[in-house]
Amino acid sequence: MQKHFRWATPVEIVTIAMPELIASGIDPFKYPFPLNGYPEAATVGRSVPTRLTDEFLIEIATRYVMHGRGYAKAIAAQRNVSTRTVISWVEKARARGILTATTPGSVGGSVNPPPTA
Repeated sequence: MQKHFRWATPVEIVTIAMPELIASGIDPFKYPFPLNGYPEAATVGRSVPTRLTDEFLIEIATRYVMHGRGYAKAIAAQRNVSTRTVISWVEKARARGILTATTPGSVGGSVNPPPTA
């Protein structure tokens, strides 16, 4: 299974999906878990989208610009994720053109397009 799934998936199925399936009245022993790809059961009960939307990245980019240095720790604490995850969101925002580029090692840029109120 580890060949096809990311490392945390079996843990997520046991700690998140199984309780959600049981709470929904679904027998987890009869649930058709896929043999390859990311099992949909691991996302049962999650409100986090699997694809990062532009709106989400605009929000992250805006918070990044507001916080400046130390942004990753502050946003990670707010979102209950690792600092590396926050850094990857900022990198994705830059790659999509939502956040303007800066010189390597510096913090800053501007949100493009600006967030709507």
